[in-house]
Amino acid sequence: MTTMAAGWSVRVTTFNSADKPGIVRHFLAYEPDKGKAVELVCKKVPVNESERAEAIAEIAENEFIGQRMKPGDVKQHA
Repeated sequence: MTTMAAGWSVRVTTFNSADKPGIVRHFLAYEPDKGKAVELVCKKVPVNESERAEAIAEIAENEFIGQRMKPGDVKQHA
């Protein structure tokens, strides 16, 4: 039996003027749908045109509960 992800780890990468990756930030998005999780991060965190947000890993519900998050929450993590 496979369990569905409760949410996603979303990476936001800032690119420099030479189009090379610079700053990388990671967020937890408590949203099971991959596309919606990325949208949540983009809405709640300043993500501009020189950045790319992408869901990189499924996260189990116990991780969000341990972080005291509610469905729909976004939180930066290391």
